[in-house]
Amino acid sequence: MIQIDSITFLALIILSYVLVCAGFDSKIFEKIPKLLFKICYPALILVSFAYLETDLERHHTVFVIVFTALCSFLIYFGAYAILSRYRNEKRKELIAFYMVVGNVTFVGLPFIYLFFGIFGVSFAILFGVVQDIIIWSFSYVRFSGKRDFKQILKAILNPCFIAVVVGFIIAGSPLVLPDAAKLPIQMLSDTTIPLALLYVGSLLAQNKGVLKSVNRGAVFAVCIKTLVLPALAYATMRIVGVDIFLAMLCSFLLSLPAPILLIIFAEEFNKDVAFANAVFVVSVVLFLILCLALLLLQTTGHITLQRNIM
Repeated sequence: MIQIDSITFLALIILSYVLVCAGFDSKIFEKIPKLLFKICYPALILVSFAYLETDLERHHTVFVIVFTALCSFLIYFGAYAILSRYRNEKRKELIAFYMVVGNVTFVGLPFIYLFFGIFGVSFAILFGVVQDIIIWSFSYVRFSGKRDFKQILKAILNPCFIAVVVGFIIAGSPLVLPDAAKLPIQMLSDTTIPLALLYVGSLLAQNKGVLKSVNRGAVFAVCIKTLVLPALAYATMRIVGVDIFLAMLCSFLLSLPAPILLIIFAEEFNKDVAFANAVFVVSVVLFLILCLALLLLQTTGHITLQRNIM
């Protein structure tokens, strides 16, 4: 899987941003979401199953699955209850989705490895796989607005969810993808991050007026997701007796910035794209500040992350 560092991350966004600002036809970038949905994301999901390590004991695996599913639905429906009187329908689903889903693959993994080691990486990948199931079934249906059973079934049976199911079947059986299929799938997977980042840059260029004056709603949502929810989760887990290391790791996963998928969903389902852009940018900036603070505290010895989990 391609590893994107912070410099490359910014360079690809800046490239498409500059191109669009310079008059490059933005309609070319508008074709990217369908390509990601139909081909690239399914390939990335299949490849991600190859990264499921054996570092997790069975009880840790069960813990990740239960924690991810429980938190995802509690936070989602809690957010929806709080937003019940919120009048902006084009933002409501985006906010609820953002509160649940973080940028594990594109932003989170390097920092997770830095702070929590290979155990944290294995934990995070399984966390991401469980969230993929929720995203490409429950969340996709919610965004698409399908209510009829046949429509719901059609929405669920999208390429990404099918890729998740196929990945689990292959991972849990002796079946192995033929070599002739592995390389093309890997190549398609490797195009996902660059294409998504180019798309984000083009959107930023088309919505630069919004980014110059980020609204309070976006800042408030980001502060809740990055700071408040992780703190509440950590306190709750410590009260029920969860190990400090696991509590910190879970809280860190909940603090991850908005995924690029937030912007793509906003575009695909006619939501507030400008708001999604603002949330994406502000959440990444605040997350990086949080990581720098955590690194400083760890360097000065104010916190110590114990990696010897039993």
